[in-house]
Amino acid sequence: MIKLTDILLELTGERSTREQFGLGVSRNVINAFKSGVSGYKDYLTLPRGGEEAEVNLDIQFIKRPKQEYAFSIAAGFGPTKSEKTDALEMKIEYNPKQFPNAMNAFVAEIKETLEHELEHVGQQNFEDMYIVSNRYDQPLAYPEDSPQAPSHFLYLTSNREVPAYVKGLLKRAKVKKMTFEQVLEDYYNDYRDTFALYKTDWSKVKRIWLDWAIANKDKLRKIT
Repeated sequence: MIKLTDILLELTGERSTREQFGLGVSRNVINAFKSGVSGYKDYLTLPRGGEEAEVNLDIQFIKRPKQEYAFSIAAGFGPTKSEKTDALEMKIEYNPKQFPNAMNAFVAEIKETLEHELEHVGQQNFEDMYIVSNRYDQPLAYPEDSPQAPSHFLYLTSNREVPAYVKGLLKRAKVKKMTFEQVLEDYYNDYRDTFALYKTDWSKVKRIWLDWAIANKDKLRKIT
């Protein structure tokens, strides 16, 4: 079994700077949600090794009183038509009747999602953060409502997505005090229907993510 404490530092970047930065952003997002506002915007500068990446944070909180589940989070990072600076956008749909009971799970997923997307910010802005997973490396450019690669499997195991998923899920594991394997299975259970729809072999995806986490411990230690 992989020990979370053995690989968390290597997979989250600079401990003092990156963790404090992510903690501050997630705290602001969660506080905005608790205040009942319909959205939250911020201008972020992500530091790394004396450099900075600039990104606009744009989050929507949308009440869905009739949805059966407590919340869903859709997120992405990239250019927008109206802004010169790239944007990290999140759309959060939630059923207010299921809060505060769902707050712990909500906090964990907010932190996971931000870690995932901030990894993409870093990949685009800091050369040493693009860690090759030796998987699918072509541009991911499918429509937003489809897997952004020729197949769902290739998307999940692409060079850009392997590090982002691993780091995000490690963040969830830390917040929820679970093992990495446990949160991997949680992720699969959340998206079981998607895996079935695209006939994606979860066991192969999981193995690739686990292998990448182990294989890149030393690489990540050297560049942080």
